[in-house]
Amino acid sequence: MPRGTKRWITAGVLVVAAGAAGLIVRHHRTEQAIRQRAADGPRLRGLAATDTSMPVLPSAPEAQQTQQTKEQIDAEVTRSLAAWRQAILVKDGDTVMTLDRAFLAAPDRYRAALEASAKGESDERVRAFSTRELGKYRDAALAGLFQTQLGDKSPFVRQNAAWALGELAAHDDGRAAARHAAAELRHTRAKDPAPDVRTAARDALARLD
Repeated sequence: MPRGTKRWITAGVLVVAAGAAGLIVRHHRTEQAIRQRAADGPRLRGLAATDTSMPVLPSAPEAQQTQQTKEQIDAEVTRSLAAWRQAILVKDGDTVMTLDRAFLAAPDRYRAALEASAKGESDERVRAFSTRELGKYRDAALAGLFQTQLGDKSPFVRQNAAWALGELAAHDDGRAAARHAAAELRHTRAKDPAPDVRTAARDALARLD
């Protein structure tokens, strides 16, 4: 074989080998990055979960299946509600949606804390978000809370309370409970100063008929 041909083949082999080595290195680095992200845990607005300056997001629902003490559960719920409040205040939609999924996956874990937030939180947006989150549970036992929330000073809370009663009314097991708020819904539909609240009350009453 001519010497030039041998050199060309040798050079080609080296190029292929170098390319394969590069792929292996990149693959190794990718695996390292994935493992690092898993080790870092959830993040809130770019801060590591271990950073004490911001609350930690809850574990994934499957991770919550492991046995936890009451103290551990209480601490996790407290952190989650603190993260929920902060995310709403700074309009961090990604964190709100992450927590929304966690809350819906484990209603028994978070319901009491969300009720406390809906009733007692000072910021109207947080109260409104918590009221709506509870409405997604479609739990007839929450009808009384939503009925009370129709009198909240915030139109955002009143609108979500009316919507939540409509969610109950759309299901047989919640319709009877929602009917207890029919008088308040009719008053809201007729008298509330906020058009969106009146519309939500009208829609809820339509589901009660």
